[in-house]
Amino acid sequence: MNEFGMLAFAMLIILAASFIQSLTSFGFALIALPLLSLFLPLHQAVPIIVIFSLFVCLLVVIPNRRDINVKQIWLLIAAGMVAAPFGTYLLIAVEAYVLKTITGLLISLFAALMLLGRSLPIRKERTAFLTAGLLSGLLNGSISVSGPPLALILSNQGMSKQAFRANLALNGVVLNLVSIVSFAAGGLLDRETGNFLLWTIPAMLVGAWLGARAVHRFDERLFKKVSLWLILVSGIWTTLSGLGWVG
Repeated sequence: MNEFGMLAFAMLIILAASFIQSLTSFGFALIALPLLSLFLPLHQAVPIIVIFSLFVCLLVVIPNRRDINVKQIWLLIAAGMVAAPFGTYLLIAVEAYVLKTITGLLISLFAALMLLGRSLPIRKERTAFLTAGLLSGLLNGSISVSGPPLALILSNQGMSKQAFRANLALNGVVLNLVSIVSFAAGGLLDRETGNFLLWTIPAMLVGAWLGARAVHRFDERLFKKVSLWLILVSGIWTTLSGLGWVG
């Protein structure tokens, strides 16, 4: 693939991932990471995804700020902030093929659980929120995948669609900011990454705008089901790629 073709493919990936995250408040990395990592190293793909995810989360939070319940989710946010820098350390220290394999397995697991409609019986909410927050922060700092643990636990809380999106997006804003600071401290934000962001930011804006417009019109349940099947396939592909079984 030549440079122009790679850029065009990257813009399509960013557009699709932004659309999905704007619609559901999670899923950017689930779509973007397996595909971007086909032609970008993980230490470059992860910061790009986190930065774009931050912007999309902001675009969700601002118009839906009245649906945010900080008292309910503060423990998720605090735990994620503590864990995110440790995730960044893993991104720097662990071999790419190991992270790629783990990423694929986790993406496949989360997608399968959500496709099956599995819920998490929560007996001690504070313990569950602390665990989910720590896992989310660790995953966000290392492989940029923070949404699924939070989506799984918040789906049990009986939130409206708008409250679910707003609270999940607020958590994403905070986690992504902490992760970006960690990336900068680890020397992962370079000129090449900046150039990629500049070229692909229009695709992110278009995808986020389309997702925001579609949220009130789209059959979200059907869309989410189709998206999760695509995510499951991409997760399996990422696992096989990390193991060296496919290109």
